[in-house]
Amino acid sequence: MKSFRRFRFLVTSLVLFALLVPASVAVAEDDDDAVNNPNVYGIAAHAWWLDPEVYGDQLFPALDDLDVTSVRIGIDWKRFEPEPGEFDWAMYDRVFSELARRNIEIIANFNTIPYWASVDQEGCAIEEREIYDCELDSELYPEFENAIEQAVTRYAWIDKWEFWNEPEMWTHFRELTYLEYLRTFYDLAKEINPEIDVAASTLAGPDYIGWLYSVSHDWYGEGNAPWDVVAYHPYGEHFADAAARDDVDALNYTGIRELRDLMIEYGDEPRLWITEYGWFGDHEASGVALTQALDWLKRQPYIEHAHLHMLHDWHEGPDHEDRGLMAMVPDEHGNEVLDENTQFTPKKPFYNTFRDYPRDGTRPFPEREGVRYFSATGHTASGRFLDYWERRGDYRTIGLPLTRPYPKEQADGSWLLVQDFERVRMEYHPDLQGTEWEVLGTLIGRDITAGREDEEPFRALDECEADASRDCFSETGHSLAYGFRDFWIEHGGLARFGFPISEEFSEMNPDTGQMHTVQYFERARFEYHPDLAGTPFEVQLGLLIRDDIEAQGWIPPDSPRNPTWRLFE
Repeated sequence: MKSFRRFRFLVTSLVLFALLVPASVAVAEDDDDAVNNPNVYGIAAHAWWLDPEVYGDQLFPALDDLDVTSVRIGIDWKRFEPEPGEFDWAMYDRVFSELARRNIEIIANFNTIPYWASVDQEGCAIEEREIYDCELDSELYPEFENAIEQAVTRYAWIDKWEFWNEPEMWTHFRELTYLEYLRTFYDLAKEINPEIDVAASTLAGPDYIGWLYSVSHDWYGEGNAPWDVVAYHPYGEHFADAAARDDVDALNYTGIRELRDLMIEYGDEPRLWITEYGWFGDHEASGVALTQALDWLKRQPYIEHAHLHMLHDWHEGPDHEDRGLMAMVPDEHGNEVLDENTQFTPKKPFYNTFRDYPRDGTRPFPEREGVRYFSATGHTASGRFLDYWERRGDYRTIGLPLTRPYPKEQADGSWLLVQDFERVRMEYHPDLQGTEWEVLGTLIGRDITAGREDEEPFRALDECEADASRDCFSETGHSLAYGFRDFWIEHGGLARFGFPISEEFSEMNPDTGQMHTVQYFERARFEYHPDLAGTPFEVQLGLLIRDDIEAQGWIPPDSPRNPTWRLFE
């Protein structure tokens, strides 16, 4: 098997070199307006190694030490549906949850065909043969569609997906099949989450994507290409000692620029993800090549993410040529063996170069339709969250955005995509898509008053008599009256604030240090400000979310992966 792996690696390398555009200058010109994109400090990874039950106790601490901001990670059909109709999500649940808890953004890559869905089942079952022998049985296309729906629905809080990995390398994707499958993935994913980003994958770069554009326009019409982003692997010189020379580019900058220009030519906004890049060879030279690459990548505003391939070496044997930031520690016999007992050690100075690369810059806000930029906090709102902000509130009822959208774990262990504003944490509920409940404010009122149920204002009323100025709510045993009632009705009512969970009472406002008349609701705290009586600011919502994330230490952030990290200035 090892000899076959070396043969496959040689063939792959030859194909890669054939696809590369010769380099001509050491570092391409920078975009002078861009300073530093914090999202280029990503790692390309695989779930089975990041699994906490395999090497997670070594590799997750390494991701923390390296301050990795995003991980591009495969979600393989052959692994989550190993037999027809038998779904096993346990590994992906473990890995995705660990990444989300660390605020590491996930770029999910839907990939592979299970042996049972292939025309050649025997060949497809051999991992080393899958790119040659796996071909989807056309009679099982509904199973392919179902696998897409299952994966995207289960992980609806992941809003960035790449379809396939280097499709040019798969024998049965070399004609029109990839575009057909990509169309299927794109349409199904958009039905599940219309705001999802779908990336077309390429190793060859401009020639392949140009061909996809041409065929897509013929098949689907101009402007209907089934991707939002192009994911590219711009391997330059594979050998780090070559890429470290002054006269050689570390990456295929020419291919990147041509992809940008191609997207503009076809009327698309240029958006690129560099989901793999890297080198093998001398560790010091790898560090020099990495510095050159990051110096360029961070200054290209159309490059949204970049992922070094990869965190650790993954091929066995003394003659392997791997690109990892960490090396396998030989066992007691001096052999490099990849099994459950393998230990990894950083390759210095390559590892340190990634870890210590400066990340204190920001980049200017890219003008984009449907995106609103808030200069006071350096964050944006878009899509369903911006729609909620505009329809159900404003600065005084919702406040400014304090974070980017990020996944947040719920009490039952599930995850929701949320975005924090000063007064509201907006939650995206994909199961309620298309209804007025698709975006809801989190139950922050209940969360922060937990344990106060026996205090007088929070006790359910023994009696409540409704009249023209007072409503009674049997659901919580509380009432709502006068100015707070008017505000509740005028600004969204039950869908916006939930039920009252207290009566009106006086309480010290932690933000002003003054006593205010307040009332708690499931999703808010109403505050009466007598000094502003007669103005639109007489009733305000408490800054509950800002207080919550300040208590967590998120403001100011201490890491570029933190959701409150200021992306723009």
